Parts: sequence; C-alpha cells; structure tokens
Amino acid sequence: MTDTAALGLREQKRLATKRALQLALLRLALERGFDSVTVEEVAQAAQVSTRTFFNYFTTKEEALAAPHGPVELSADEIARYEEGAADPLTDLVLLMAGHASGEEDFELHRLRRELMQRETRLFGDRATLVQRIREQMIEIVAERLRADELRAGRMPDEAALHGRAEFTALLCISIARQGWSRWAAGEGATTLSDCVLGALDEFRDIARATAP
Repeated sequence: MTDTAALGLREQKRLATKRALQLALLRLALERGFDSVTVEEVAQAAQVSTRTFFNYFTTKEEALAAPHGPVELSADEIARYEEGAADPLTDLVLLMAGHASGEEDFELHRLRRELMQRETRLFGDRATLVQRIREQMIEIVAERLRADELRAGRMPDEAALHGRAEFTALLCISIARQGWSRWAAGEGATTLSDCVLGALDEFRDIARATAP
C-alpha cells in the first residue's frame, strides 16, 4: 500500500469516527436533552474511548456545531483561490462549493436541525462556527484584492479593500445558505455543491435583472 493510499484510509477512518461521535451525541440528546448527556455516554455509544472523543472535540458544544469535514480552508484551497481566473466573488463561491462536498451527510443535518429546533439556545454555537468561516473568507479575499491592486501598480486603500472583502464574504455566505436550503429541502437528492452553484446562477440572474 502506498503512503498516499494509507493516508486516504486513515482520513476515511478519522471521518468515520468523527461522524459516529456526532451521531451518538445527537441521538442521545434528542432522547434525553443535550444537557443530560455526558461525554462518557457519547463515547460509549460510539464504541470509542472518552480520550478518543477529546482527540476530536474539546466539548459537547463543539461536537454539535462542527461540520463533518474540516472547518478551516486548506493551504491548497487558499492557493487556488488566490490564483483564480474569475472575479473574487465567483471564485469564492466555487471554493466554498468544493469545500462543501465533505458536508453531504443528510442524516447528520436532519438530526442537528431537529435538536436545534427543540433547544434553540444551541444556535449560538453554530453561529460562532459561521463567524470563524466568515473571518477566514474576509482574510483571503482581502489578500487577493490587495495583490490585484499591487499588480496593477496601485497602492491599496486598506479601508476600502477591507470593506469590499467583507461584502464579498457576506454575499458568498448568503449564496451558500440558499444552496444549503435547496439541498436540505431536497433531502440530499442532489449534491450540496451543485445546489450552491445553482444559487450562484440565481444570484447572477437577479443581478442582471436589476442592473440599470
């Protein structure tokens, strides 16, 4: 077995263990309430040790909010964005659509949504996660805009640049949410990535229709 193949198998096993822990937490919390479930019970239900739980998550709240795949964009993903051929918003949506391919687990989504509808205070943990993603988006968009200005021989206006980066990230998150809603409504019948890209096409149609 090659090193690459072994790495792939290890990653699959890691994701399977993470998923088992999240499913165990969600199912127990739906049965008894989130606060009544202990980390030890979650680990036992997932058939792993308590220590293994803490190898993946620091708290139950983090396990609930964490996406199935990685939260942070990888160095390769960031590099692809910085070298993108389209406009900054389109390339950012394309990046997030590709990143979303690891989130196509409708069972996890359904159980998490059901629990959050019962215990609305848990939305705060999810909001914190979205804020982390938003901050990373702003950072990479600002870096790309800054590089574009320097290549054009202009000194970047940092205030204007940051404002545009924030707006671009906000638009991307809105488009991604629309795609996510479509995917959830279809119960995973189409890929999450395709739904996000469909929402991007819809945004372009709206923008063209409202252009002077």
